[in-house]
Amino acid sequence: MSLASLEIARFGKKVVAMGLTSSRFGNISQCLGEKMAITCTGSMLDELDESQVIELDLSAPSDLDKIASSETIVHRAIYTCTSARAVIHTHSPYAVSLSLLENEAVEPLDSEGILFMGSLPIVEGGCGTDGLAKAASIALQSHKACIARGHGVFAIGKSLAEAYTIACMAEHSSQVKYLVRSYPKSYPHKDE
Repeated sequence: MSLASLEIARFGKKVVAMGLTSSRFGNISQCLGEKMAITCTGSMLDELDESQVIELDLSAPSDLDKIASSETIVHRAIYTCTSARAVIHTHSPYAVSLSLLENEAVEPLDSEGILFMGSLPIVEGGCGTDGLAKAASIALQSHKACIARGHGVFAIGKSLAEAYTIACMAEHSSQVKYLVRSYPKSYPHKDE
């Protein structure tokens, strides 16, 4: 396996093991200069091998896009519009839930989320569409992660390790916020 495929496979296992997504959902990519390595559509992230990670040109779609992740257009837009070198897309249950409950963004309440991640903008657009690609790439110019409403988190980093940390933090902060919202009379701060 290539180094990029090995790294993507390693983080695929971690994403599923942490409960950030189920095996067949979500996708992972890494920027390789003028190309990107990305998981194939329908891949089981915790059982990736070299045949389930392909390299695509960053500049334009090709015939290989047909077997790549359905979110390839989103990953390509993120690499084109931001300084990201890695993208992890999860279907994290608490983040997805909050994207259906909040209007514009998920504002972390936990100290680590506030300090290290900041706001999680909620973006609109259907799965694998130009609209989602544009919305996510714009949001990620000034944020480390965003949540596609009802769909999942797009976390970025300079490496897969950094993107993974942000994906974990996004779900942790979302879980804390969700649990606090479950007990509104117990939370001493103003309603949001």
